Amino acid sequence: MTSNKIKYFVETLTEELKVFFKDLPETAPKKTKIIFNMVKNISKPYVNRVRHMSVPMMIGVGAAGLIVFISFAIFTYFVFIGDLATPERLMNRNNTGIILMDRKGEAFFHAAEARDVKVFPIESMPKYLPQAVVAIEDEEFYQHSGFSIRGILRAFIANLRSSSAYSQGASTITQQLVKNALLTPEKSYKRKLQEVLLAFEIERKYSKNQILEMYLNSIYYGSGAYGIQEASQTYFGKDPSQISIEEAAILAALPQAPSAMTPFGGDTDRLYARQKIVLERLGLDPTTLPKVTFVELQEEKSDLAPHFAVWVRDYLYAKYGEDEVNRLGFRVTTTIDSKYQKIANTLVAQHIKNLNRRDATNAGLVSMNPNTGEILAMVGSYDWYDEIYGKYNVVFANRQPGSTFKPIVYTQAFADGKNPEDVVTDEPVNFSGYQPKNSDGTYRGEVTLRRALANSLDIPAVKVLEFVGVKSAIKLARNMGIVSLDPKRDYGLSLVLGGGEATLFEMTRAFGVLATGGELVSSHAILKIEDKYGNELYRYTPQTHSEKGEVKKEPYEDLLIGGTFAKHVVDTAAAFLTTSILSDTEARKEVFGETNWLTLGRPVAAKTGTTNDYRDAWTIGYTPSLVTGVWVGNNDNSPMLGLYGSQAAAPIWHGFMLQALAGTPSKEFTMPSEVVKIKLCKDSQKYCGLCTDTIERYYSKHYVPSEDCSQVTPTPTETPTPEPTNTPKPTAIPTNTPIPSNTPIPPPTSEPTPTVIPLSPTISLSPIEIIPSSL
Repeated sequence: MTSNKIKYFVETLTEELKVFFKDLPETAPKKTKIIFNMVKNISKPYVNRVRHMSVPMMIGVGAAGLIVFISFAIFTYFVFIGDLATPERLMNRNNTGIILMDRKGEAFFHAAEARDVKVFPIESMPKYLPQAVVAIEDEEFYQHSGFSIRGILRAFIANLRSSSAYSQGASTITQQLVKNALLTPEKSYKRKLQEVLLAFEIERKYSKNQILEMYLNSIYYGSGAYGIQEASQTYFGKDPSQISIEEAAILAALPQAPSAMTPFGGDTDRLYARQKIVLERLGLDPTTLPKVTFVELQEEKSDLAPHFAVWVRDYLYAKYGEDEVNRLGFRVTTTIDSKYQKIANTLVAQHIKNLNRRDATNAGLVSMNPNTGEILAMVGSYDWYDEIYGKYNVVFANRQPGSTFKPIVYTQAFADGKNPEDVVTDEPVNFSGYQPKNSDGTYRGEVTLRRALANSLDIPAVKVLEFVGVKSAIKLARNMGIVSLDPKRDYGLSLVLGGGEATLFEMTRAFGVLATGGELVSSHAILKIEDKYGNELYRYTPQTHSEKGEVKKEPYEDLLIGGTFAKHVVDTAAAFLTTSILSDTEARKEVFGETNWLTLGRPVAAKTGTTNDYRDAWTIGYTPSLVTGVWVGNNDNSPMLGLYGSQAAAPIWHGFMLQALAGTPSKEFTMPSEVVKIKLCKDSQKYCGLCTDTIERYYSKHYVPSEDCSQVTPTPTETPTPEPTNTPKPTAIPTNTPIPSNTPIPPPTSEPTPTVIPLSPTISLSPIEIIPSSL
């Protein structure tokens, strides 16, 4: 044993003494208080000086402190133990499980609530059931008096060798009963001492069979099952009296790690390995026994937001432990807005029914507040009850994003010095064998970047990616929260057309970065957690400032709780310039028509996307206060029948945004100080001089036009005869720059001029109107 370990142990002991001396109840007898204060006052100076002592002196003080600690604990134990160990208290199954509430406090999901099940007597169980439990959980059960000295010493030595403060327990069946019924989940030497003393008292009051019966009827078996009767019904659909010996071995194996080993989605290899140990300890050969068969899990559900609810529940189980969450009775206030969620549910259900005839069977939707990161609505699939794909949450499925990835590449170009009015040539090109084409098969010649992005032209987009570089685009995308992209993978120029993979959640969050002017706020789903006694365990604290920097990784588990960062990840001017294009209804008329699903009658920025063979249809858009993404497709990746994002996903997005924002004030996108709005000559795209035919355009203040227009707009007469002038052209992006020959040829496609799909006359999507257009 090293000196550092000794010091660590003594320091830990002194800290436990401090805590222990702090916890005397106000109701303690006067005599106890006198002794308590006397020991506290005597010990205080030594506790404060212990860290400065030599190792031998620390050993002596530690031993003395341990004696005082145990003596005092035993003394106070006998004073207060009177009413703790009653059968009613030990058999308390009043766990409230998890209750999830929306942001206004209305409950919409319950899990693992205690069921009104009578105690199943041990006499009615087959003998091998309690024998199996004793064999695997506590072989010395019938010999010890509530605790095992050998087990405690073994755990004590293991903890001294471990780098963690408390790594291993030594709980007997009686101690586990105490822990589950009377004590908190805290792991400390103080709590272990309480556990041992209370176990001793229980052993003094009850027979071994009574203790075993209480244990079997209260222990947690996973999948929301408390007690042997619930467990037997949950896993095998029968009472404990009817289970076979191999089934009994399964039930005996589960309490060690009920969540991790549950037959419903857990590590069954680990479960069967532990079952094998149980059977061998009973003197049986596992190979001679049949394999157990489990019934189908009757899972808790939420009619409001089932995929969201299960996502949050699983997170809480993983973070805090399933048994502890259920017993403490977590009451969780989530970020879900019930109004938004109901709108999303209705629109997805109605629209997918209408699209079934075009082989579109599923859809997902997620909506967030980009400024706070709060997840306001989530639809993980069209039908939660579908036997094959219903429980699968497509919001977190990796899919090709199609043209919805283009704004990210353009944003990087603007950060690198390009402006929306710069010109690129839309023409046939060949990049070392890769020959992208516009989806409508036409070429438009010289177009501005604004026109190219607004109308989702493919060739200009590929040229823009060539200009910024694939690595730079991936870096920006990951900083915007699209962490599914692998920076080591060679995506090639197809990346801009959606050649990589990302989730709907990630893409929506990335568009939220554009909505905030370049700030990535960590998304989250939980506002507050309380236990069943009203004690607040967690409250979300919003980030008050942002820092510039890169986002290397943000695991999904950090999205729900604890992830409270805000980082400025995109150039503010670049983010606004992209937004100015995505919200430019005039610029997109060429492809999307005068009226389309991307307009709301208020400032809104949006982009559609479609992948090769119509396997994925997307629409993502935002206002300054709300960002929403919609995906439509098939879980098995089979193609739809000619459905574009503007046809399949955009109507859902439009309906959701229109209804969610109804009654709220319209807000403009705020132009940052890094952007200037200047008048240009409509023809030359230069600073207007003497010309009067002008337009207003946004520029980064660092990259404004440097030339004045010398044209004079002629005054019209009855027979106007203006002389033609040479129109200078803005700086163009270079064309046909070759790239390495190993660039992969992409499958994604863009958005051609689509044909609107008429909605079924039997389906009402109010307040959405059927807009006749090219969409």
